[in-house]
Amino acid sequence: MNQIPQQAILDLLADMRGIAGLYIHVLDTDEVFELNPFHVFPSASVIKIPMLALLLKDVHEGRVNWSERRAIAPSNRVGGTGILCELDQDYAPTIETLAKLMIVLSDNIATNEIMDIVGIDRVNQFCRDMGYEHITLMRKMLDFEAIRQGRNNYMCAGETGRLLVQIARGQFVSPEISQKIVEIMEHQQCRNKLPALVPAVPSYAPEEDKKHLKPDTVLVANKTGDLFGIQHDVGIFTLPDGRRYVISMFTGELEDDAQGIQTVAQVSKLVYDALK
Repeated sequence: MNQIPQQAILDLLADMRGIAGLYIHVLDTDEVFELNPFHVFPSASVIKIPMLALLLKDVHEGRVNWSERRAIAPSNRVGGTGILCELDQDYAPTIETLAKLMIVLSDNIATNEIMDIVGIDRVNQFCRDMGYEHITLMRKMLDFEAIRQGRNNYMCAGETGRLLVQIARGQFVSPEISQKIVEIMEHQQCRNKLPALVPAVPSYAPEEDKKHLKPDTVLVANKTGDLFGIQHDVGIFTLPDGRRYVISMFTGELEDDAQGIQTVAQVSKLVYDALK
């Protein structure tokens, strides 16, 4: 019996002025619903998930010291989301702090610094080695000149969704790295899309509350991405009885970003209401 409310989702998306890519996977039943799964979108900040995975792999293999403090290169200092742009320029965070800021606050300075640590070409090879052909990293965060020159970062809903399923099942790189990615994503503070209309456990909740979920709540580990006309969010959802599902939703060519944000949130609510 199908649980994903496919027709309700299609009806909702029909009113959105733009294009959507969608991948939904209920892990305990392996039910999958896809819409434009291989349509490639500019990735915005969702590309930070595979970057985190490669960084954690490098830490595990001893190539990178998680506790090392790193002075931020002046060329990596950009605006947009994050907090490092507001802090003293001589602040040298640890690589662990950079990794967490890259995800939980989508910090662009931290991301650019991590890109220097792991290497753009290595990120792309890592994604190919893991079987993802449509995840491509070509530029640093907020490098609009690179975009004008035709160099952008790309992902699609289907591959990103399957990547999250692997992470949720402890199968991406290793069980330990998969679990670490989930733990960091659970602290996500950009919560205006997938978690917005569901009874999500707050990102700041005690770890005990995340391990023992109360009835009628859901734990969301997500990562957003947005630019003008682009509103993405992807996440792993855990229900109190331990069931899990993944939503990977990308939108582009939006006439109204606010409508795109709201539509992502509404799709999430439709799925939660059907599965809770």
